[in-house]
Amino acid sequence: MKQPKRHSILLLTFILLLAGNVLSQRISFGLYATDNIVLTPLNSGTLNFNDKQSVILSGETITINLADNAVAILTTEGRADLDITVTIDAPTTLDLNVTNKIPLAIRFAYSNSGATTDITARATAIEVPSGFTSVTFPIKKRVSGLPAPPPTPSQTGYTGPTGTTYLFIYGTLGQVPVNVAAGNYTGNINIHVEYSKY
Repeated sequence: MKQPKRHSILLLTFILLLAGNVLSQRISFGLYATDNIVLTPLNSGTLNFNDKQSVILSGETITINLADNAVAILTTEGRADLDITVTIDAPTTLDLNVTNKIPLAIRFAYSNSGATTDITARATAIEVPSGFTSVTFPIKKRVSGLPAPPPTPSQTGYTGPTGTTYLFIYGTLGQVPVNVAAGNYTGNINIHVEYSKY
């Protein structure tokens, strides 16, 4: 009876020692769309690195990839015959306060293949190269061949065809500095979507 009790005390002591280094981090999104474009988060509306790894310690690097369940997913609904420009304004760190920061690198991808679920959209997603913060693409992927006729101009009583695209937001957190305090590190990513103006 004494042996399990001693192991429980050692385990509890070990957990309490680790508590000083445990970090939690989450990114919230600011969504901005114009001209009757609807931008909707599908999952929690946050990118939470603790969904990938529940306990994050100093010295670690956590990466959420496109294929991971922790990726943030948004849909964009708008005129299928027009192109949209998506711009992502992301911080380079997640912050607890002025002196405690963790490096952050954000990536994103889109799918405009006409998929009806985020699972099928992820399989056809196009990853935007690292370092790019803006991308322009048609809401509905065009087939090869001659270009389509120009879209019908806006007029009373006419509603153009609509389509849905998927946006996937993911990235890398870290390497977590050794000297940062434990806590809830947060940041905001602003996503702007508008019809392209050529």
